[in-house]
Amino acid sequence: MCVSTARAAEPLTYDKAYITKDTTWSGTVILRGQNVVKRGVTLTILPGTVVKFAWIDDDGDNIGDGELTVEGRLVANGTKDALITFTSAQEKPKSKDWTFVQISVSKGSEVSYCKFEYAFSGLQVHYSTATVRDCIFQHNFEGMRFSTTDVVIEHNDFLDNTYGIRYESHGSRTTVARNNFKGNEKTFFPLQKSSSTVTIRDNNIEGSKIYSVVLGQNQKEDLDYSNNWWGSADPSEVEAGIFDKSKDEGLGKVKWEPFLKARVADCGSNHE
Repeated sequence: MCVSTARAAEPLTYDKAYITKDTTWSGTVILRGQNVVKRGVTLTILPGTVVKFAWIDDDGDNIGDGELTVEGRLVANGTKDALITFTSAQEKPKSKDWTFVQISVSKGSEVSYCKFEYAFSGLQVHYSTATVRDCIFQHNFEGMRFSTTDVVIEHNDFLDNTYGIRYESHGSRTTVARNNFKGNEKTFFPLQKSSSTVTIRDNNIEGSKIYSVVLGQNQKEDLDYSNNWWGSADPSEVEAGIFDKSKDEGLGKVKWEPFLKARVADCGSNHE
């Protein structure tokens, strides 16, 4: 009988690297420090790939320095049965073990069936166009952050993050729809210079530990958060979870009415 002695492929490792030609990742990839996909370059990540960020903290701020910045195009399309995972390389992972995956000054990036966990910001999108669908963001300080971007964020799960989504819209034409938010401390954090060009509707927003929406100190403009399910059909309970002009006269108003009286079906990464 012939016994195979083939060994699993060694992880692919990048150490503060610049990726300057079209590249495809599969298997296990280890990233150390700041890694950049240059403009005009496409990084394709295949289903089932695990991207691990090694712990480095050169500046001593207790946030891991591992990051992936995509100035070109990111195509990370997993499948329901073979997610692409971005995670900590630590044996006992925790929030802020690595910095972020950042899509910056990019057109047409695709992120689907991915899991982002134990980051400072799981995914950031700035000055870009992108789609983010069917992903899981869990145990991060921020699940997502975006600014000045046109991005579709739909059918994702944001679970047990400190902030679910933090954003500064700056005229962004972004849609946040049919996502599940559960167990986040502060689910939405529009920091400043945000407007209702960001459409947030048909989401299940439940179990926020502190606030469902908290406006940043410089968020003076009113925002439209109507037509979402807030985990209760009681208006007083919904209002209690909103930190806006009703609690600080210097802030704008969150318009959460009309609100949905039951959970949204066909929502989240599993399309419940």
